[in-house]
Amino acid sequence: MKYFLIAVSFVSLLLSGCSSNTKSSVDTKKSNSIQNTSVNAPFTGKNSRLIGRFDKSTSGEAKFTWPGSAIEFRFEGTQASIGIASTDKTRFALDVEGQTKDFWTEQGNKVYTLISNLPKGTHTIRLTRVNESTAGITSFTSDPQTDGKLLTPPAAPNRKLLVIGDSITAGYGVEGANQSCHYTLDTSTQQLTYAALAAKSLDADLHAIAWSGIGAWRSYGEKTPINPSMIVRHTRTLADDINSKWNAQEYQPNAVLINIGTNDYWEGSVSNDYRDAMTKLIAQVQADYPNKPIYLIVSPMLGEKVHIAQKQVLESLAKGNIKVFDLGENNGSEGFGCDYHPNLTTHTRLAKALEANLKSELNW
Repeated sequence: MKYFLIAVSFVSLLLSGCSSNTKSSVDTKKSNSIQNTSVNAPFTGKNSRLIGRFDKSTSGEAKFTWPGSAIEFRFEGTQASIGIASTDKTRFALDVEGQTKDFWTEQGNKVYTLISNLPKGTHTIRLTRVNESTAGITSFTSDPQTDGKLLTPPAAPNRKLLVIGDSITAGYGVEGANQSCHYTLDTSTQQLTYAALAAKSLDADLHAIAWSGIGAWRSYGEKTPINPSMIVRHTRTLADDINSKWNAQEYQPNAVLINIGTNDYWEGSVSNDYRDAMTKLIAQVQADYPNKPIYLIVSPMLGEKVHIAQKQVLESLAKGNIKVFDLGENNGSEGFGCDYHPNLTTHTRLAKALEANLKSELNW
């Protein structure tokens, strides 16, 4: 059987317009309208809940890049808006009362109407960045604004997960029609990945540290390492900023998932450098999250002999609270997403397997 590998590092980002495949009972027609180009009230974070890694070193804004980063808030009123600055066009998932649709931001700092014409009452909104860090930096430049008042934000769930991964974890091509399509912003979303789906089903917060094409030792297409590996990037608040260091004490998960190796094996075999790099990555994670269980996931994009080879390496690293999860291969029987990546059917299957493993391991 052929095994399939791809990376976003070497493909162009083809941008497309906003689309929605989810019906909603609320009026979302104005959800992408821009009120003005200036932001009067700076971001403070009061009465909002941030999910993910945010750089708040600049007064009045919260910068973020990692897919799955989100803001959640509750309010009384009929409409809500927020200031967002983007270095490029970026895709979000806008959840209003549990119903989700696409939401796009443009380049520049603007105030966006998230929702309007809601019935008077209490409402909950969650806005989640679904694109990868390669789409650039986005920032919340104001607190949510309403025609009523902000309320105490939703409480954070007791369960917390951290996942470190590559394009599979980032949701590369998950919404693509088949293997013939290539990476675009509107076919890729972290919210439909195995990790996000499992976390949602388990009622757990999830921090997703995912970068397409990356490996523990080398990236896709590299004979020897050239670009920063996950050993470097996972330590950052902003994925592509060498000066942006994440404080692990801000988020202590119940468990850490590591799904790295697809791109290290892009040629079909690796030297001991992959094992050594994984050993270093695991040591870093253990230092940041002492005594937390770590689950090493065998790549579903590696087939047959290569799948077995990677699994053997991971199993050699499993000791104490480090274990290996083999969620299965992506052999084509369920179809493919773009560039042979897992589609939603495969991600859903992987999510169910991951959920079962975590329930058993963590007594959830």
